[in-house]
Amino acid sequence: MHSPSTAPLSEGPVQPHRLADAIAGRIRELILLGELKDGERLPPLEGLLKQFGVSAPTMREALRILEAEGLIKVQRGSIGGALVRRPTPQMAAYTLALVLRSQGTDKGDVAAALSLLEPLCATLCARLSNRKSTVVRELRKINSASRALLEGDELAFNETMTRFHTTLVQRCGNDTLKLLTGALGSICMADVRTWAKSTSAHGHYPTAAERLPSIEIHERITDLIHAGDAVEVAAVTTEHVKVTQKYVYGGGDLTALVDPHTVQRGK
Repeated sequence: MHSPSTAPLSEGPVQPHRLADAIAGRIRELILLGELKDGERLPPLEGLLKQFGVSAPTMREALRILEAEGLIKVQRGSIGGALVRRPTPQMAAYTLALVLRSQGTDKGDVAAALSLLEPLCATLCARLSNRKSTVVRELRKINSASRALLEGDELAFNETMTRFHTTLVQRCGNDTLKLLTGALGSICMADVRTWAKSTSAHGHYPTAAERLPSIEIHERITDLIHAGDAVEVAAVTTEHVKVTQKYVYGGGDLTALVDPHTVQRGK
C-alpha cells in the first residue's frame, strides 16, 4: 500500500476565478513533472483542505476534474483517498480510439495512417548513430525468438512477431512519433490478436512454411537498419505493413468503425 504524499502540493492560498481549476492545475503539473509518483496516494481530504485553504466542495470539484482526466483514481470506502495515475501510452491509445469513434472513423483509415507512420519510424531507426547497439540488437533477439517459435505455439509466435513492430516504433528516437504511431498500432493490434485467436482456434493460422517469409522480411528490415539504408528500409517496411494488413483484414473488416472497447486502457 502506498503511503500518503508528504510533498507540499500548494504554493499558498489560491485566488483565481475558478479555484477548482487552479487547484487541479497545480496538482496536474506535479503529476506530469513526476514530483507526484504513479500510485502515490494524495493526502486525505482534510490535509488537502489545509494546504490549499479552500472549502470541501471546491476541493472535491478539483479532484473530480483530475479523475475525469484519468490523472487520479479516487477510492471510496474505508480506505478512501486518491491515487496518482501518470499518463501512459495505453491511455493515449484508448483516448485516441474514443475520438476516432466519435468522428465515425473506420479501421481502414487507421490502417492507412499506420502504413505511412511505421515506415517513417523504420527510417529514423536506420539514421540512429547508436542503432547497432540498441535497436538492431533488440530486433535480432526478437527475430531469433520468432524463429524458435516457428513450429511452436501459434499465439506466442504471433505476440513475438507483433513485438517486432512495436519495438521498431518505440526505438525510433522521436517521442512524439512513437506515441502517435504506438497509439494507432495499439488500435490495430487488437484486431491482429483477435484474428490470431480466431484462426488458431479454427485451425486456419498460417503454417510454419507460410510464417517463414514474414520472419525473413523482419530480418531484412533489421539488416537494412543495421546498414543505415533509410530509403530502402522505408520501402520494404511499407510493403510489409500493407501485406500484413491485407492478411489480417482480408475479409473486409476495414470498413468497421474503430472500437475503443478493444483497446486495452492503461491502469
